[in-house]
Amino acid sequence: MGHNGLMEDNGLEEFLAEFRAMLPAKSGTAQAIDRNAPFEQIAFRAIDDGYIDFADQFSTFVETCLRRSL
Repeated sequence: MGHNGLMEDNGLEEFLAEFRAMLPAKSGTAQAIDRNAPFEQIAFRAIDDGYIDFADQFSTFVETCLRRSL
């Protein structure tokens, strides 16, 4: 994975922590984040909960956030 992968992982964790702080405790997305579910499961939960329309949209959003943080 290398050093760059580690920076991206840290950026993703930071993004998820910030996103989590905005969610109601009982939402499926919040619960998935709390149990450290794989990113794909969190993304699909966010779709199910109505926070985003498509998994690709969420992935693009996270990718943009990570690029800005590097």
